[in-house]
Amino acid sequence: MHIVISWDIKSEGANWKDLNEKMKACLSGYSWVKPLTTLYIVKIYSSEERKQIRADLVSVCRDNPNKINFIMSPAMEGGIYGGWLPKSLWPKIEKRTED
Repeated sequence: MHIVISWDIKSEGANWKDLNEKMKACLSGYSWVKPLTTLYIVKIYSSEERKQIRADLVSVCRDNPNKINFIMSPAMEGGIYGGWLPKSLWPKIEKRTED
């Protein structure tokens, strides 16, 4: 099972880096790959893990109003991603999306 998460940060410079690190910290302990600048494919094992990640991300956003937007997919099983990425990323994506 996996989820896809992406965010936009409406700040620049050091503040952007700090907020981005806070968002990434919400994924600590999970296996993830980042095929695009702020798009993450995260391996999860239960819907409870998805709920926890979402709650952690919402908390960062609430602490920084009007600075961060994010979107999270439903929990998904399997599937084959397609697109235009460096070859080295495809095995990393498959590692998080295989059942």
